Amino acid sequence: MKTAEILGELLFRWDRWLQGRGGRASRRRIKAVAAAATAFLGLAAAPAGAGTVTFDFNALAEGANNAAVQAYMRSLYPAGNVTVSGALARKSYDGDDHAVGPVSGHTVTSETLGTSDGGVHHSGAFDTFLTNSGADRIIMTFAVPIYSVSFDYEIFPDGTCPRQSTGCQPTSSIWPDFTFIADGVIQFETLGIVPGQSGTYPHSPDSRWNHDELAPQYLGTSTTWLFPNGVTRLEFVDWPVMIGIDNLRIDPPGVPEPSSLALAGIGLILLGYRRRNGRQG
Repeated sequence: MKTAEILGELLFRWDRWLQGRGGRASRRRIKAVAAAATAFLGLAAAPAGAGTVTFDFNALAEGANNAAVQAYMRSLYPAGNVTVSGALARKSYDGDDHAVGPVSGHTVTSETLGTSDGGVHHSGAFDTFLTNSGADRIIMTFAVPIYSVSFDYEIFPDGTCPRQSTGCQPTSSIWPDFTFIADGVIQFETLGIVPGQSGTYPHSPDSRWNHDELAPQYLGTSTTWLFPNGVTRLEFVDWPVMIGIDNLRIDPPGVPEPSSLALAGIGLILLGYRRRNGRQG
């Protein structure tokens, strides 16, 4: 039962008890106290933040730079400024023509963050997403701590790293991967996989419809990380070529519903009035 419902039941029972005692004046006093307490709880329950903020980046044009990405994020984030480095807005990227996708009429169409939202693929106009540019990572610094993070991400393939080539193995430094870091602590790190595994498409424009693509890659959706103490710096780190992110969701500061301690405090107030009226009766 929610706090407001518990408080309502408590006040109802108290009012019935007062009626049995014939305490009209007491009822007026306790109702006044209850009204004030309810108003206080309402203020305490109101969130300081505006709830989850989603950055889908679709308002950004192809090739938008860090300054444009910053301006876009600041327009949606009410709790403070955001500083961005290492980012470039894209609507499509083929990963050296090795990004896999569905086959139709012997033609392969690459699936990327531009055609996938929350793990759901779609066709038509490409969405905008962010890739790293000029650095091995995208860095976002928030002026006010954030308390949860989730996103869509892609490990883009590269034609120089098919699995069968010399020196390209999951244990090598050139195997594609993705790392997510919050306030300097690694939260998530994963390797690309060979196409055709784990439900991925097996063909790319480079391999064509009749040959298997071998360059490792991955397109997925993260879990939601919770940070009770808040974090201010997010890093999305690539391997030597490129990664991408989209649909970044964060929770700014907010105040949760009042705890049982607040409810207990109201109960003690009511109990004090009950004892006082009991003595007077």
